[in-house]
Amino acid sequence: MAGLGEAASIIAVIQIADRIVCLCGTYASAVKDAKKDIERLADEVEALQKVLKSADEMADSSQMKLCTSDSVLEVLAGSIEQCRSTLGELESQLDPGKERKILSRFGRRALKWPFQSKDVKKIVEALSRHKGTIILALNMDQK
Repeated sequence: MAGLGEAASIIAVIQIADRIVCLCGTYASAVKDAKKDIERLADEVEALQKVLKSADEMADSSQMKLCTSDSVLEVLAGSIEQCRSTLGELESQLDPGKERKILSRFGRRALKWPFQSKDVKKIVEALSRHKGTIILALNMDQK
């Protein structure tokens, strides 16, 4: 399982997903117009996070270390790395960071949801593909 650990740390990806869910919660309470989009995105990230946690548990199991082929590990590691990249970009778009601090100095506390519905749809589809690929790789390992 060393190949999987070297290519992508599942724990780091889970932490990014958790941060995104928290950021979505912040937006949901501050932005009224995009509530459905925010919930849809948060739900997909939470579902992906559950799959990643399962992958992490399996990665720690000695049975997976003994039975997993190198090709399955490569697919899994590649999927997790792509997932980390997608989630990292999403986190940077959602994190208000400095902008929020600047707005609060001027008395503006409202957050602006950075996506349109079509953008959220594309992001959810990409996250769903990552989730499906990880599930497929884990299922290949079971056979």
